[in-house]
Amino acid sequence: MEIFNIVILCVVSLFIVSILRPIQKEIAIALTVILGMIVFGLIFDKLSYVIEKLTEVSTRISFANAYIKTLLKMTGIALISEYIASVCRDSGEEAIATKVEFAERILILFLSLPLILSLLDVISKFLK
Repeated sequence: MEIFNIVILCVVSLFIVSILRPIQKEIAIALTVILGMIVFGLIFDKLSYVIEKLTEVSTRISFANAYIKTLLKMTGIALISEYIASVCRDSGEEAIATKVEFAERILILFLSLPLILSLLDVISKFLK
């Protein structure tokens, strides 16, 4: 299974980064970022498959197309933001990580607003 390869890669990287962090903090951070890109590369085909299937479903269900696109955007924002926040924390920049997570939450709330309003509209129609 691919998860074992990813776990082994992460554990080996953890040892290397732990050794390098006290000596060369910048190189340790760079290795952490490179590891993240490698892991993303290893799972990219799975992620693209999920996006492809969700897009396929959304084209079959006419009203769901906008909702699926919005959910994919929100998922992308969450994944990217969490990764960047973790890199910031690894770098010792907790304040920046907090700002990234705050921005993530606001952007997801902004994107979800049309979905929430649509849901409230449907609920109000049922209550009438």
